[in-house]
Amino acid sequence: MTTALRISTTDRFTDIPPPLGDVVAEYRIAPGDAMVKDRPWGAIAYSVTAGQFIQIIDVAGSQCSDFLAFGGEHYSDPLDATVTRTLTGLAVPQAGLPSKLFSQSMQPLTEVVQDTCGRHDSFLLACTARYYEDAGYPGHPSCSDNFNRVLAPYGIAPRPGWPALNFFYNTSVNGQGAIAFAEPLSRPGDYVLLLAHQDLLCASSSCPDDIDPANGWQPTPIHVRIYAAGQTFARGMGRRVAADLPLRLTQDSAFTPSIRQLTDDLAEYNGFWVPQTFAHQGNQAEYWALRQRAALMDLSVLRKFEIRGTDAFALVQYAFSRNLEKVVPGQGAYGCLLNPHGGIVDDGIVFCFSPTRYRYVGNCDTDRNWLRQIAQQKGWSVAVEAVDLHNLALQGPCSREILTALVPDVSTLSYFQFLESQVQGIPVLISRTGYTGELGYELFVQPQNGAALWEALMTAGKSARLLPLGMKALDRARIEAGLLALGYEFDDLTSPYQAGLGWAVAMKKPDFVGKAALEAIRHHPPRVAVGLVLAGPEVATHGQPVFAAGERWRVGQITSATFSPVLNASIAMAQVVPEYAEAGTAVEVGLLDGLKRRVSATVGPLAAFDPTK
Repeated sequence: MTTALRISTTDRFTDIPPPLGDVVAEYRIAPGDAMVKDRPWGAIAYSVTAGQFIQIIDVAGSQCSDFLAFGGEHYSDPLDATVTRTLTGLAVPQAGLPSKLFSQSMQPLTEVVQDTCGRHDSFLLACTARYYEDAGYPGHPSCSDNFNRVLAPYGIAPRPGWPALNFFYNTSVNGQGAIAFAEPLSRPGDYVLLLAHQDLLCASSSCPDDIDPANGWQPTPIHVRIYAAGQTFARGMGRRVAADLPLRLTQDSAFTPSIRQLTDDLAEYNGFWVPQTFAHQGNQAEYWALRQRAALMDLSVLRKFEIRGTDAFALVQYAFSRNLEKVVPGQGAYGCLLNPHGGIVDDGIVFCFSPTRYRYVGNCDTDRNWLRQIAQQKGWSVAVEAVDLHNLALQGPCSREILTALVPDVSTLSYFQFLESQVQGIPVLISRTGYTGELGYELFVQPQNGAALWEALMTAGKSARLLPLGMKALDRARIEAGLLALGYEFDDLTSPYQAGLGWAVAMKKPDFVGKAALEAIRHHPPRVAVGLVLAGPEVATHGQPVFAAGERWRVGQITSATFSPVLNASIAMAQVVPEYAEAGTAVEVGLLDGLKRRVSATVGPLAAFDPTK
């Protein structure tokens, strides 16, 4: 039985993306409360079997679609908001491991496999008749009433409001707990792909709300596709980092297939699946391997851009904070890209191959557009192109010993020098760089050679008890070393002098992006970066306030924090007003609201571990 009007799978729709695989059923849902060209209206109910996939597509963009699912005998076990949030620990299920939607009996009903929008609401009520009545629109159609209509043939009792997973509904919760909503972020063709874990009755709506921004003020259709079981779809979440850049689904790096053999604890980070921890190790063991022996990590999330042309040097010298005049081929320099008001666009490394060829390694896809924009404004002859290189970081006291056994010339590399060589016949670029505060190297390779390079390094490191290292241990190490993270220690409103990167700004250069603004900021930035050592083992979190000792006023806030095993202390990086930045200054960290719970802390260098490097 179904209340949905099935569309022939031979139909081809030009207003939505093509099918991802073998389609067994399709439904088009028109919004409102009347039939539109013989299509179902408002909501549909439809059956799926275990292993099938459900794709819910926003046809025109900015259109909400509520989703219900019922499992168990006689559809007696519905999707449950509280159970799902409790078992996943998330307000909104995401693609990947914490992605399942659970029933009242704690059974998984569906699983989020792909999501190209990335912003939904989880389990507010589908819109109700009462909502429209309270707003002054009695009799307005609602998703809850539409669900009651299509679920009635299955013997499911009506409800005045259905708790639903609200796909594409753009809600937020502010610091005072108030819920607000805005126009959905979804664009035409955005979708969510679900895997059915058991035989289910599902219901989907095309929300009829035309009285507020919930559907961009103009309700439009929703399309549902059912795919046959037995197919494989890559897991991924869509990322749009700029209006002029295409959607990017989470991808594997060249090393992820090897990593998946060692752990299934992966998370999305900057467009890639990255390991959090490794099975039968844990981040403590990985951390100590890094500090005492050697560790291998996947840093392919970094973006690489080739800069070529007669004006290549002019571009990097003007866009980059460091003075690159003395950086010769085979050398690199760490610094940041700046904007006109002195904010940090990104931090990264410029590698010099020749006066007409450089490579920038940073964090953001948008770096390419920013560099191109500067070159165009200056009329320079230079090309900036993304380079598809993936990279591993081999870090730790034994890293040189491991790597020189494979590439003897590595022993000659000084800090920020690099060479091009081979590892067991695999072409690589090796730089003496890292993100851990340890002796270490990064190896850049073409993706097709990634698995072979991973195996070669893991094999070479066996005698040194090399371990693979996940992001949790890496984050602990970089905080100890005082190394910055985008979105934590800096953003495009943060100057290098606030982030602790004043040393990386060459103010003696004749001109560079943001120089005039930084001239005004550098002598008295609003805040400066410091390290803190907390009294006791409790760990602070990003954004928590820092207070003057014994006073009620704030003097700064935490940017990153961790417990340092090597120091046996809780530490943090923070940005405080200059008057409280002197080493030895006593402050307090507000672990709760700054009123009920405060912990004493002492100001010190930004890098708690090996501050002199």
